[in-house]
Amino acid sequence: MKNSLKTVSSLFIFGLGLFLTTSCKNKDPKPNNDAIKLALEDSRFTVFTKLLTDNGLVGTLNANVPYTIFAPINEAFSKIDLSKLTKVELSNLLNTHIVTERRLLTSEIKSGTVQSPNVEIYLSKNASGIFINGSSKIISPDILASNGVIHVIDQVVLPPTKNMLEIISNNPNLSELNSLVLAAGNDLVETLFTPKIFGFTVLAPTNAAFEAMYNTIPKATLLEDKKLLNEVLRLNMISRRILSTDFPNLVGPVNTNITPMDITTMPLIGAGTGPATNTGLTISNPNPFTGQFQVIFDVANGFKVRGVRSGSANITNVNLLAKNGVIHTTDKVLLPY
Repeated sequence: MKNSLKTVSSLFIFGLGLFLTTSCKNKDPKPNNDAIKLALEDSRFTVFTKLLTDNGLVGTLNANVPYTIFAPINEAFSKIDLSKLTKVELSNLLNTHIVTERRLLTSEIKSGTVQSPNVEIYLSKNASGIFINGSSKIISPDILASNGVIHVIDQVVLPPTKNMLEIISNNPNLSELNSLVLAAGNDLVETLFTPKIFGFTVLAPTNAAFEAMYNTIPKATLLEDKKLLNEVLRLNMISRRILSTDFPNLVGPVNTNITPMDITTMPLIGAGTGPATNTGLTISNPNPFTGQFQVIFDVANGFKVRGVRSGSANITNVNLLAKNGVIHTTDKVLLPY
C-alpha cells in the first residue's frame, strides 16, 4: 500500500513538474532573450535590423526598459527609396517602429495613438486585424521577449512630415479647398495648421466636387457669407483622427467640427459607442441621422460618407497622413443645408 502511494505521489509530482515546465516554455520567454536580440536573430526582418544597427539605434534599446517593436518584413523595404532620405529622416523612420516603455500585446491594443521616440503613431483595430497609420498590418503578432514584444508588419510605417494645411496647399487637385480655407479666416487656417492633441480628419472635396457644388451655391455667395462658408467647410471636418481602418468601427452618426455639443441636456454620443442621443434638431426626412451637422460612414460598397442634405460622397483617396491629422479626398461636398 505504501509503495502504491509513493508511486502515485511520484507520478503526480512528475506530471505537475512537466506541466509547469511546458507552460513556462510556451508562455514565458527566456530571461536572456531581450527584444532586440530576438529581432536580430529573425531572418524575416534582417533589412530592418541592419538599418537599426548601421544607424546606431540598437544601443538605445535598453534591456531593462520594456518596449514594443513593429518590425517590417524584408520585402516591405523594396517599396520605398531609402537613398532619398537624410540620416535624420532615416533615423526618424526607424524610430517610428518602436514604442518605448510600453509592452503592447495585441490583446491590449485599442484604436488610438501611441508614442514612438519621435512621433505619434496611430493604431487601428477592426475585425480584419490591427493596423499602424492605416496601412501597415500586423501579420505575425506577439513574439514575446524578456523586456517587450515584437509584432511583424507587412509595410514600413512612414512618419508624416507635413501638417494638413501644407498637404492641402501642395495638392493641385485640392486648390479650391485651399482657396476657400484661406478665405474662411484665421480660425480655420489655424485649425489645419496647428497640431492638436487628438488630431483632425478632413474629408477634402476635390476641385471637381466644388465645381459641381458651385452650380447650387455659387462661389461668390460663399465668399460673401463667411458664416455659411465656415459651416460648409467644418461639416467636412471631424475633430478627431479617423483612418480608413477605423471606418468599419463607425456605428451611427459621427459628430463633425460644427456639431452642436450642448443643444439638449444630454450629450451627443460619439461614433462606435451606440445610437446617438436626440440633438433637438428637426429633420423632415426620416433617416438614421440625428442632426444636420453630422455625417455617417458607409463601407458596405466601397468607402462612402453621407450628409443629411448632400447625399453620399465617395471617398476616393484615403489616409493622407499629416502631423496633426489625416485627409481623405471625396468627390462631393457635404452640405449642412
